[in-house]
Amino acid sequence: MKRCPDYYVGRWFSILHRLSMRNLGPDLKKFKIGSGQIMFLLELYYSDGVRQEELSTLLNIDGANTTRALNKLEEEGYAVRKADCRDGRAYRVFLTPKAFRIKADLFALMGSWEEKMLASLSSREQETFVNLLKKIGQSVCEHDRCAFCRLEQE
Repeated sequence: MKRCPDYYVGRWFSILHRLSMRNLGPDLKKFKIGSGQIMFLLELYYSDGVRQEELSTLLNIDGANTTRALNKLEEEGYAVRKADCRDGRAYRVFLTPKAFRIKADLFALMGSWEEKMLASLSSREQETFVNLLKKIGQSVCEHDRCAFCRLEQE
């Protein structure tokens, strides 16, 4: 049985992801980072000093891609890795002052794109959409951070 591609949820996730990266890419160039690093910065703004392995888990990105992204962030002066004092084999990732200087700009970029993406929805539909998206994501993620997210209470 043939099914119209529009009915596959994965198709829309893929399209939205590609559009997001294409939309954000040009603005990220001024910071000398690409779409592959922005999610790491956003996560680190929330969990600065996290272990590199945990960062991979939180973002659901394999270790090799995490290493590449962190190498780029270090090269551009946005992050540093330091040996974990409790486990010398592990590294913790910390943001630099340079990363904190661009935080507001990155949040504004993300906010602007989200406004554009969600513009056709009412505020109630936007809230419902985000809640459903989080629920779907949490049901398939390898972690459960959002179940007790401090940011929801602030």
